[in-house]
Amino acid sequence: MKKGILIYIVLLLLLLPALSYSADQYTFSRKDPILAGALSWYVPGLGQIYSGAFLKGAAFFVIEEALLIGTILTFAELKLDVTGSIDIGLNIKSKESPGRKEQRKGIILGVLFIIIHFVDVIDAVNTTRKYNRSFEKNFYTDVGYSADDKTYTLEFNQRF
Repeated sequence: MKKGILIYIVLLLLLLPALSYSADQYTFSRKDPILAGALSWYVPGLGQIYSGAFLKGAAFFVIEEALLIGTILTFAELKLDVTGSIDIGLNIKSKESPGRKEQRKGIILGVLFIIIHFVDVIDAVNTTRKYNRSFEKNFYTDVGYSADDKTYTLEFNQRF
């Protein structure tokens, strides 16, 4: 539970500065696709957020966490214990003998979770590559030659 709250806080801290940027403040810099994939491997959607696709990253995070929680809940029993002295406890035990239907549901959710997780990592790499290609379109060099002056020119241009 503490780990989940920590992940939410980290994501919130990462999203707040990104939402406050305006278009004229934002500058292009190349992103590392391997780093984006690694970020998405450890925290779902973080690679997309790193690449600037904030909504896609948030969607991957929500979908993966929902599938993970659904998978865990099909094989576990949760009991909330509340005592008179305002102590709240959560007991998680594995089910003694889950039914055939629950087993099927848990396996399907678990397989979907694994598939979506790999799709998330691959998409993070592809999103970063797409971002870098757009960067290359906005940044270009030009080499020129003037026959009259017999001079070469080298230009670096950045489009915004």
